[in-house]
Amino acid sequence: MSSTALCAILFVAALQPAGAQDWETWAARSDRTMDPIFVDALEKGNLEVGISICKGLARRSDLDIQAEMDLLLSLRSPALPPANCEVMLRWLLAASEQAHPGDDALRAWADANAPQVRQMLERVQRWKDPQLKDALLALAVIAPGSLGTGAIFEVGAQVVQSLQDAPGGLLSAQETALALDFLAVARKTRSPAFFDLCVEAARLSRDKGVVDAARAAARELAAPP
Repeated sequence: MSSTALCAILFVAALQPAGAQDWETWAARSDRTMDPIFVDALEKGNLEVGISICKGLARRSDLDIQAEMDLLLSLRSPALPPANCEVMLRWLLAASEQAHPGDDALRAWADANAPQVRQMLERVQRWKDPQLKDALLALAVIAPGSLGTGAIFEVGAQVVQSLQDAPGGLLSAQETALALDFLAVARKTRSPAFFDLCVEAARLSRDKGVVDAARAAARELAAPP
């Protein structure tokens, strides 16, 4: 057994009676040689431990966390309900955006985990958690070509569908936050591809904040470049 593996085992043994915060601290100081331990802990630990590991992994200097993301994206483990995977992915993305502020820094993180980021964006319409889709918008903005545009469009289409289905045109708090962030991202892209979605959001919503944001986005996207 290598000295690195032995140290890792001893460290995990020492952490067992401790709180989730210890997992976050250790994950933040780790590198990819410790990935098997974190994969095992994500699969076998409780949700609190999983969230702490994800928050720590988002901050570590070794940006490659593909092994952990593969586990959460596979949805293959009976010990990991899909809803828990989505919560952990949401915390991972939110913490990564906070730990790597600015498009260039976040793009470097996304590039280090490119296959998993692509998979998440391609799958955006399948996620159920509005907060996870919201967190993905930050990656969609910096994603290359049609990958990012397609993901943003899918989120916008889901916002419009939610407004169509919502009683009285009013969304839940999480869905409202997603709608507002989609509209902000649509304006940031300045792409006319999102014009119709913004118009529909303004027409269907009965929330003044959403209506005002949708109208402002539509006006800006309709203006000549």
